[in-house]
Amino acid sequence: MTAAHFDLVAQSLAAERSGDAARALELHASVPALNLRSRHHVLLTQLASLGDELPDWVWARWIAYQAARCEDPDTETGTMQRLALKYAMETFHDDQLADCHADGGDPVRVVSRVLGESWLFHQVLVHELGGLERFVDEVATGRLAQHSALARSWAGARLSGFLVGPSLPGGRLCVEDLAAGSWTEVLDLGARANAGDGGWVLGRLVPSGAGDLMMFDSPPVAVPEGVARDVAAAPQPWTCITEALDAGDLVGRDFMRPDYELVTDVLGLELLRIGTAPEDLERVTAQLRSGRDEIPRAAFRILRRAADGGMPDSEAPHVAAAVLQPGARADARRLLVREGQYDVWARWAALVHPPARGLLLDLAEASRAVG
Repeated sequence: MTAAHFDLVAQSLAAERSGDAARALELHASVPALNLRSRHHVLLTQLASLGDELPDWVWARWIAYQAARCEDPDTETGTMQRLALKYAMETFHDDQLADCHADGGDPVRVVSRVLGESWLFHQVLVHELGGLERFVDEVATGRLAQHSALARSWAGARLSGFLVGPSLPGGRLCVEDLAAGSWTEVLDLGARANAGDGGWVLGRLVPSGAGDLMMFDSPPVAVPEGVARDVAAAPQPWTCITEALDAGDLVGRDFMRPDYELVTDVLGLELLRIGTAPEDLERVTAQLRSGRDEIPRAAFRILRRAADGGMPDSEAPHVAAAVLQPGARADARRLLVREGQYDVWARWAALVHPPARGLLLDLAEASRAVG
């Protein structure tokens, strides 16, 4: 890295903190030493492809994501980030460090992975330590700051246990709040995909900005029923989680997410599973691990099935997640826009929320133009 490269990195960071994903991506991609297959680059690419008209909940998630990445030594946000990271390493992910030392690995890489992937670390920093609000107050600028009102409203949301039920018409998801003992309808971004066979998860419900619907602040995490109920009932949820980890009822590695998502609750590995024939899944997964970019390919296969009428309405969150993949969307424009397909794409658009809704409507209008 030359001095010029470090300057480009600083400019990219400043662009991101001002809400300019396209400029941040351009600068990030111009630094030869940076990994263009990193999750950060993937997220910037996705955000940049959506333009500036993002729903407020996407802006809020983007702010929370940036707060977790803020390492600036001269800011309170950076201080909080280091405190949260130290706590997460010692409390939730000490097994990863132990394995690293035993294998003669590089502990810096373990810390970096926890910073980028740990749902537990992100939750502690963003909410318990107030990192989201602090980041808005002292770091966010431009459009990012202008779109921070919803993010601020997330402060104070309680970590709890939930039972995820079925998807409902109109892009809604039925969720039981175990702490309140009642069912409610929330924004359906595909959280059911993360809930495991039983549907029990940990998460936080926050305002979505889409009417009066709530949403999960980030894709929730599947846990055993007993843990979900204990966390919901506990006056100190984090004490309960720590005890569950110590007892072996939870495993710290299960809270690591290499396929971190902002604009959907459907993780990339779920797209791979849904978009790949069962007999091909092992092979395709191996190709993904070897470095081949299989997620957009799987997403395109989902869109192809949606266009051909091969998916039920209950799969709408997966269709939404698929069209949010820039590569899959480009292939769909090239290969799936056909005469007579307007009603097909318009029907899927009516089942999901922005920004996916607008992208599916674009496919519908393109199909009309072909006709």
